[in-house]
Amino acid sequence: MGVFAWRNLLTRPMRTALALVGLSIPILGVLGLYSVSNGLRDLVGDTLSRIEGLMILRENAPSPVFSHIPAAVVDDLKKVPGIRAVAPEVWGLSPTIEGRGMLMNAIVSGRNAYSSILDQPVIAGQDIVAHQNLRSAVFPRALREHGEGRFLEPSDKGTTNIVISRKIAKQHPDAEGRPKKLGDTLKIGAKTFTIVGLYETGSMILDVVIVMDIDSARSILNEPKDSLSCIYVEGNDPGENPQLSAAIEKIHPDLDARSMGEAQANFSSLMGQIDTFLLLTVSLALTVGIVGIVNTMLMSTTERFVEFGVLRTNGWSQGNILSLITLESAYLGLLAGLVGCLLAWVGMMLVNPFISGGVHLTMTPSLFALGVSLSVVMGTLGGLYPAWRAARLLPMEAIRLGSH
Repeated sequence: MGVFAWRNLLTRPMRTALALVGLSIPILGVLGLYSVSNGLRDLVGDTLSRIEGLMILRENAPSPVFSHIPAAVVDDLKKVPGIRAVAPEVWGLSPTIEGRGMLMNAIVSGRNAYSSILDQPVIAGQDIVAHQNLRSAVFPRALREHGEGRFLEPSDKGTTNIVISRKIAKQHPDAEGRPKKLGDTLKIGAKTFTIVGLYETGSMILDVVIVMDIDSARSILNEPKDSLSCIYVEGNDPGENPQLSAAIEKIHPDLDARSMGEAQANFSSLMGQIDTFLLLTVSLALTVGIVGIVNTMLMSTTERFVEFGVLRTNGWSQGNILSLITLESAYLGLLAGLVGCLLAWVGMMLVNPFISGGVHLTMTPSLFALGVSLSVVMGTLGGLYPAWRAARLLPMEAIRLGSH
């Protein structure tokens, strides 16, 4: 019966091809959206895995940029057993760079508004002396491994020396159109800074940060002298971070001591909700695909009433007719799934070279299985009604209707 069902599809190549297009496009959409979701998960997971300590923020603050905490917390944290390093920081969205704000950057570089928002530079002011004691500082390590120049040292305290990413250096070239290099100046707001280091993490989340002395950051962000956005804390043993987090939050209930594992779990939960929303959105296209299968199979069965009548008179049961048509629609779904997966894989290969910032789209085995399984289920569901309609006809009634 399987061979018979397969041959029936091949005898109507145009109709089969149109049905494949109608069903494979929704499958392509599903795989594309889930691939982007997985790419973002991998990006955030890779970014957070580089941070081994705890980030102390104001409770419910989404990021250091939107957090303000009392400076007195620093002394309290130094008294907590198990903490080996306490490093205060001030964060904020950067004012204009080289006289250009976010909108002007988008116009000059040709980026859309969404990309421009993601590329918005951020100021990170660090207590340089305190940060010298850290073992897992992200930006110094990125500079050593993939950058050039040097990171900030105690002698840079109170100066206008800064460390920027190669990405920011490219976005704000010199007068000759070349990326900024070591020793060049960068005007941020009304102040001019000197570049002493260039780092590169490969992450769009981290490569927008301009690192400078904490007092310089307060000055250009118009923050009070003793203001803090967050405090980075390292314990004697990274494995004890959950216990340290609980101890800190017990002392200061208005603060949130976030380990990167906790942050990653929260992000995964958020992405799960987004995936559900995406699936609900794409389900409209999937419904259209099912309707297309129903229409195709209805036309196919209507044209073959005589064939079904003859088969019934030769001993085929209603179950045989039902199985035949359902099997044909399942085959159609299988083909559409394979085509949709192939198109998704080709699309990802074409798009990946043009995506920067650490996001990489991949066609994983689980995504392949999802696409094919979803397509087969859709094809099977789309064929149930036409199969039932054809199977319920009496042999002579089917021959009479088909001969008209």
